[in-house]
Amino acid sequence: MSDTPAIGIDLGTTNSAIALAEAGTGELTILENGSGERTTPSVVSYDGVEARVGTPAVNQAVQYPGRTVFSVKRLMGSDEVVVFENTLTNNTDELTPEEVSALILKKLKQDAEHHLQQSITNAVITVPAYFNDNQRQATKHAGEIAGLTVDRIINEPTAACLAYGLQGGEGETVLVYDLGGGTFDSSLVSVGGGVFEVVATNGETQLGGDDWDDTIVDWLIERIERELSIAFDAETNPIALERLFDAAQQAKHDLSARERTTTSIPFLEIDGETHNVEYELARDEFEAMTDHLVETTIDCCAELLEDAGYTPAAIDTVLLVGGATRMPQIQNYVEAFFNHPPSKRVNPDEAVALGAAAQAAIIHETALPVPADNTGGGQTTSLEKNQPNRTLETTSANTNDIALADVTPQSLGVRITDLETREYYYSVLIDCNSPIPARATNRFTTLFDNQEYVTFPVYQGDSPTLDENEQIDEFEIGPIPPRPQGEPNIDVEFRLNENGILHASAEDIDHNIDTEIEIHPTMTLTHHEISKLRQTLPVLR
Repeated sequence: MSDTPAIGIDLGTTNSAIALAEAGTGELTILENGSGERTTPSVVSYDGVEARVGTPAVNQAVQYPGRTVFSVKRLMGSDEVVVFENTLTNNTDELTPEEVSALILKKLKQDAEHHLQQSITNAVITVPAYFNDNQRQATKHAGEIAGLTVDRIINEPTAACLAYGLQGGEGETVLVYDLGGGTFDSSLVSVGGGVFEVVATNGETQLGGDDWDDTIVDWLIERIERELSIAFDAETNPIALERLFDAAQQAKHDLSARERTTTSIPFLEIDGETHNVEYELARDEFEAMTDHLVETTIDCCAELLEDAGYTPAAIDTVLLVGGATRMPQIQNYVEAFFNHPPSKRVNPDEAVALGAAAQAAIIHETALPVPADNTGGGQTTSLEKNQPNRTLETTSANTNDIALADVTPQSLGVRITDLETREYYYSVLIDCNSPIPARATNRFTTLFDNQEYVTFPVYQGDSPTLDENEQIDEFEIGPIPPRPQGEPNIDVEFRLNENGILHASAEDIDHNIDTEIEIHPTMTLTHHEISKLRQTLPVLR
């Protein structure tokens, strides 16, 4: 058993949370932040000297919108930068999405250390199931920049299902409907015998509760322009825009509890003129404006079930995860599609962090409480680290192994050139929803006479169109003996291990010439770069 606290972190688009599996008892606990809140807004403000994270950043967002960022998770894995206005120098400062996320993680880490009165060095961090390798790598880097050793990156729906299973769910087919602030995932999970086996996953990385907020903001702007006979320019009215977003979020929350709400924004300054804005919005009107968003999530669920060979009737339990699932509109759509109400056993804001802490306990061999119907007497369970195979058995009558068996969320393959047309196309080796670990081999050949080197760009994605997928790396075999075009037999093998690390190899089978590499996402940082970013990370206030 490790002395390292078993820490799990839900790095969310809108809110983040940190949880602990307590040593000895294994009890899963959400750790409150310095303000006594169980979740921390994923909001960062930076003035060029100090950074604020959470509620303090939210509180000054209206006054300083140019130095405040929301929903940075949507930028993870991209080469975009976050621009902050420096009010001291009248210039701007730039931080990468990894650095901004690192500030959120550092704040969670500091608050947890203050709560526990001990250092935190390791953590399991969750990501949407449909995140690609670059997005996952960026999340891992953010943790490392924040001063954490990231024991594992696990999928949010899987973590939520683990938290559910440890509260009594057993022998069930569970669908996790995870709608956060910026992403949507649906995952089909088989729960039984201490094993949480992901059957399939589907989702949208750019769909979440923020889109419902955006809809209300657009509605407010349309009303303002029409009734005040003005044109609203978001770029020249950033403070007014921030006030509209605040009002939209409040209206969305209000409409989860009542049939209509009044949005009142006094002294709204637009282009130097002050207006008192007050509009009433009914729930049915709001739902009519956003039905297409919910329908997209239901389409993902339907596609997920079809790919896995299931029907809605085969689902025993639907878990709602993510704060956006509190909207009655979501619950009604889910109930209509699956023909039974979703479970409310887990807290949608906390389940992911709790499940991540449970995974941390597994890694650090910390006992976890298991439901009485699993152990026969409510005994705690001695946990062993995940094994690379998917056949997991209990070690004795009194001890259960708890393990997560996941799938690859997106297909993996290589770019190939057609011998006749010379056009590129995507050749998939490992299909999406393949059980992890996975292995696959395809045979290829040369494009030209006497070709001595063959390059294989590695792609991830599920579009038949090559350019709609993402290149994550490339590797090369050679020199191989010169031969006529199409004569060499080159076997390319992909091996994806239980941690989601992809190894690729190529072999000229006629001459026993081979090469092998570990595939690294294009956004990978070196240890030196991470260390430098850690040292230059803005100071938290």
